[in-house]
Amino acid sequence: MTDPITPGPDYDASLWGAAVGIRRDRRFLGVTGKAPGEMLNGLLTNSLPQPFGEEEGGTVPGSVAYSALLTAKGKMITDLRVFRDPLEGFLLDLPWVGAEGALAHFKKFLPPRLAEVADRSTDLTLMTLLGPEAPALLKKVVSRMGLAESVDGMVRLVEGEELLFPSPEGPAFRVTRSGESHAVGWDVLIPLAVAEELRVRLDAGGAIPLTEATLEILRVEKGRPAFGRDMDQNTIPTEAGIQSRAIDHEKGCYTGQEVIIRIRDRGHVNKELRGFLLGEAPCPPSGQELFRPGREKSVGWITSAVESPAFGQTVALGYLQRGVELGEEVRVGSLDGSRVQARALTDEGWILD
Repeated sequence: MTDPITPGPDYDASLWGAAVGIRRDRRFLGVTGKAPGEMLNGLLTNSLPQPFGEEEGGTVPGSVAYSALLTAKGKMITDLRVFRDPLEGFLLDLPWVGAEGALAHFKKFLPPRLAEVADRSTDLTLMTLLGPEAPALLKKVVSRMGLAESVDGMVRLVEGEELLFPSPEGPAFRVTRSGESHAVGWDVLIPLAVAEELRVRLDAGGAIPLTEATLEILRVEKGRPAFGRDMDQNTIPTEAGIQSRAIDHEKGCYTGQEVIIRIRDRGHVNKELRGFLLGEAPCPPSGQELFRPGREKSVGWITSAVESPAFGQTVALGYLQRGVELGEEVRVGSLDGSRVQARALTDEGWILD
């Protein structure tokens, strides 16, 4: 048995107040050169973000593209978000656990004369703000720090949109809507040199420090898979259910595309990510197998599990093999284990009916 992931005071703040945390689990790569967009387009599953719009009211609107980097066999190297760099090229935001594989892939497939990759993690960081009171608090703090006159526009952002806040010395920071949480949230991409001061001021203004445990609970409650937990180097994006966000079937060729198209046209994969309701059962560890009565071999496994206040029970994410229907009886750990109820997942959350 594993130690349960349980909510702290920042959970309530994320839903009803304001919570803030610097994301130590993210890494940033800059891609520049003569043709960075053309080179990235041949490797990423999604189209690149659109060019920036016209500055208005001290902010510049932009877009963010969620994507995946695949092997020729269609398996994930990592997922990532792609931003346009206002100065040159593109900026990639990816999980730390996927960075090493991504760097090795870029070294092999990005020609240095056309695109160069530099680690930007020493000068940039990501700050996540959750809760309905977060925008007003951020507005007050950044104004006092001289970073921006107003961040009012952030409340109107939807996932895939961002606002850039320029300064005479370069981009001060940028805000994008986060969709990975059960709580309303935003990600602030900011220079590392001012991030800690901003966090301290937000804390002093009433924000509750955001913990990794609460982020994990809110993510599982949303039903969003995380690379390194629910997705790895053996996962095809369609198995994890991220295809509507991460794959543009209308774009040009990219590595792994043939596998993705074959799956799309064939209409199924051998396993799919599901949500599981476990009632009062303790949180099973990652990798715990799932069984169906009448079948000796396992039919799936758990990838993430938390004690969920929103559901009022233990909930988990994991995979079920093709052929196991959502309404069938499934047990965790053994044929005699606790019963679990499987549910389908969408980008917007769990399907409970």
